[in-house]
Amino acid sequence: MFTPRWLFLNRRRLMPLAAAAGVILLLVVIGKTLLFSTNSIDEAKTLETAIDNTFASKSFRFMVESKLLGENEFYSKVEGERVLPDKVHIKGTVLKTPVEFTQVENNTYMKDPFSGKWITLKDMKMSQTELFVSELNPLANFNFKDIPEQALVGEERVDGDNCLVYELKPNVENVFLEEQFDDFYYKVWVDKNDLTIRQAIIRANKADSTPGGLEILIKLWDYNRELKIDVPVTTK
Repeated sequence: MFTPRWLFLNRRRLMPLAAAAGVILLLVVIGKTLLFSTNSIDEAKTLETAIDNTFASKSFRFMVESKLLGENEFYSKVEGERVLPDKVHIKGTVLKTPVEFTQVENNTYMKDPFSGKWITLKDMKMSQTELFVSELNPLANFNFKDIPEQALVGEERVDGDNCLVYELKPNVENVFLEEQFDDFYYKVWVDKNDLTIRQAIIRANKADSTPGGLEILIKLWDYNRELKIDVPVTTK
């Protein structure tokens, strides 16, 4: 079969172009694969760094809203501040009752909701007890044995700041939570600027077959600020 000379020449010119295009396509595919792998490693490292930075902070403000669903329902919403290692103050409501606590070193000061007077509980660190553990020590919710499942699912703004959004299914290291609940799900917002946890939603189910579960909303801000927490002026 006769092939026109112009077609033969065009084929010769197109062959190197096709080969080059194939090489470029191959490089793009390899590049995307490598980039995906790198991103996966960076995502895990970024979350680990954010948790470390959050625990290493010297002070912060926080809001915690807790719900225990089921036969004995429980609801609390408090705001407060912590100054490490041993100062914390919270104010809010628990079971529709006003509460206010201040802990300074080894003593806890509780405000009587009826008289308005402060009561001193000596040698009692409320933030280290199971009672009000989330309200007085919100970082206790981020003690993990490991995180078998985690994924970076997007970006969102929290109070005007750009945040990475993670979804986790961790194994928690918290005696109270472990005994009461299982199948933990976390949604965590990490500040892209300083790599600290800004917000988290926690959900879990009852550890047995009893209906009900756990829901916690945590917000954290003002990391490493000069926050002042003092013993209440009037104590009893």
